[in-house]
Amino acid sequence: MTEDGVIIMRKVLKLMALLLTVCMIFTGCDNNGSGEGQGPDATGAAQNHDDSEPGTLKVYCFELGKADSFLIYNNQTTIIIDAGERGQGKDILQYMENNDIKGIDMMFITHFDKDHVGGAAKLIGNTEVKEVYTPVYIKPSDDYDNFSEKVKEKKTPVTSLKENTSFETGGIKIDVNVAAKEIYEEDPSNNSSLIIRVSYGDTSFLFTGDAEGIRLREYIATQPEKCNVVKMPYHGDYTSFMGCLDEFLDLVQPEYAVITSSKEYKEADETKDLIEKRGIKLFRTRKGSVLFESDGKDVKAVQMS
Repeated sequence: MTEDGVIIMRKVLKLMALLLTVCMIFTGCDNNGSGEGQGPDATGAAQNHDDSEPGTLKVYCFELGKADSFLIYNNQTTIIIDAGERGQGKDILQYMENNDIKGIDMMFITHFDKDHVGGAAKLIGNTEVKEVYTPVYIKPSDDYDNFSEKVKEKKTPVTSLKENTSFETGGIKIDVNVAAKEIYEEDPSNNSSLIIRVSYGDTSFLFTGDAEGIRLREYIATQPEKCNVVKMPYHGDYTSFMGCLDEFLDLVQPEYAVITSSKEYKEADETKDLIEKRGIKLFRTRKGSVLFESDGKDVKAVQMS
């Protein structure tokens, strides 16, 4: 080969190398086989949260009349405790949309009364709910049937908790205390209520469902630790507790108490007095929804007008 031919060959080889490099740049960056795909995670579930620090924990207590629903969330996890009555699921979904919350990681139904499970079917049918936890005792009703049909339709995993159970997710610890019996002779649905403690750093929130005297005495016997916020049991009732509310409040010593009540179904004056004489700040959802925020050390609260 002549000297000119060698020079031409070298230029051709350089050009081919350049073209190969460009090709690798445009095709080598997208590796779908790496297990690190974007969008849905490996289970196909939407990625609702970022990978940053959990940040501030927010606990939103909905204004739903005499019904319970509490949305608990930070940058990594969304939890809901109860879902209000039928027709109120849309209010929860609207709040989630307004706050860019794409789905629910854990749903807890404390018991199957209509003012706790009624909105659950709407939520399960209209947003991703990854897991549901319930008590063992089932109170038959149309609301329960709607819930049961929807979880089957959506293939949502449901676990009936038979023993005290703890979970950790997104920097949040959840301790669930279950009823000692599967069925009670007196008020079996209310007394089957899951009692749920949500801890975030040094702060904690206690949700008591509609536990009445029998159930609350069971929980008192465990010598519960102090909490920053307590959701008072059974909508602020007094007569069903056989005098144990005093002992309960003396043990948990909250800074704040929340009562879910309505204008038609107000809390008992005796319960209100027990709370206020201890210097506990009382919020009643009939006066507006309540937002708590925790940085892991302190809890701040504001009631929406």
